[in-house]
Amino acid sequence: MNRLVIFTTKIYRSRIMRIIRNTLKMMFPIMLIGSFAEVIKMTFLTSTGFMATIFGITNWLPFHRELAWSMGAIFHCTIDMIALYTAFGAAHFTAKEYGKKTSIAGAVGLVAFLIIAFQPNNSGLPNFNLRLMSQGMLISLIVGYLCGLAVVKFVDDDKDELFQMIKPVLIVIVVAAVFNFLLGLLGRFEVPTYVASFVMQHTQAHALLYVLGMGVLTNFTDWMAFGGPFNNSPSFTDAPAMANLNAALKAGSSWNVPFKYTDTTMYHSFANFGGTGVMLALIIAILLFSRHQNKRLVSKWSLFPAIFNSHYSMMLGIPVLFNPIFLIPFLIAPLVNMLLSALFLTIHWIPAAAYPVPSGTPGPLIAFIGTNGNWLTLIFGAILIGIDVMIYKPFVELSDQVAEKAGDHDETI
Repeated sequence: MNRLVIFTTKIYRSRIMRIIRNTLKMMFPIMLIGSFAEVIKMTFLTSTGFMATIFGITNWLPFHRELAWSMGAIFHCTIDMIALYTAFGAAHFTAKEYGKKTSIAGAVGLVAFLIIAFQPNNSGLPNFNLRLMSQGMLISLIVGYLCGLAVVKFVDDDKDELFQMIKPVLIVIVVAAVFNFLLGLLGRFEVPTYVASFVMQHTQAHALLYVLGMGVLTNFTDWMAFGGPFNNSPSFTDAPAMANLNAALKAGSSWNVPFKYTDTTMYHSFANFGGTGVMLALIIAILLFSRHQNKRLVSKWSLFPAIFNSHYSMMLGIPVLFNPIFLIPFLIAPLVNMLLSALFLTIHWIPAAAYPVPSGTPGPLIAFIGTNGNWLTLIFGAILIGIDVMIYKPFVELSDQVAEKAGDHDETI
């Protein structure tokens, strides 16, 4: 553990990590507000939302459609464009880290990423790759960092900045346009999602291994700020889910559905409490065991969106992204949950989640509602959260040690 603390402290003090941390700090308040807007819209102001379904909010709240529109605008302009802000921040803080006072670096990073993400359409209106905008933070960090380095290389603070920027901006725009062209060629090859077909066409044993592997991959790529295969909310509309629902409706219960090991029955039902990495458990662990005031404050603000599975503010505010200490529990906690849920499904201690759930359903309640109110799944979910909190506990304490060694014990956002 001491080696991990020393290794993480060195990384924490490195130039590249300072750039990343400063970029994430800049985005934290924006993404926190976006998380609240997302939850309010999807859970409270959408007719199929969890809270709206329970309390009938859309039936009695005046101007709920207008409120939902406003919350949607905030969400789409914050979280759905998270990579755009990342490109700006990474370029700006890279130039600042290397001692350049230029104010244009962020704008260069912004333009470069917009060009890379641009997708032409027949209408002629601006259209951008939604996946890159909302799940392309890793790419935008790289783009911003390289743009910042370009500004550092070509700009001399002692000379007029205006004409010096022509050369680096031209280089950046040309390179970004080439990448845009290459992405356009790649987009012509339709790459379908094979999760549902794999589950249906292979044995249950193979399906179990596949879902476990895809779950771990999703969490790792999320830690790397690049969306994975299970990032979308449970839809209950893919082929295995529909087959399970039909079987449950015919039998009157979901105990004997044909496909027990799917992303819906395992990952979304038991390994996604509070978002990827079982973020709700990390929040509880920090509130219980951390002495770092900044982490506790971030966790308190992030608790409400995390209850409804929005984890963006925690990922940026702690931060969890690119943090070596939190990578281990971020992968282990969901994997333990999936393994235990697979075991309980196999020995018929719990039924599979086969019934659709409202949008924005809190993670611990997805399995409970998806099994039509089976209390064993609710108790099992509560036990899993307790296990996950204990998995995170030593790493939360290690994170405090790293912050103290790095001189950030009193760090504030």
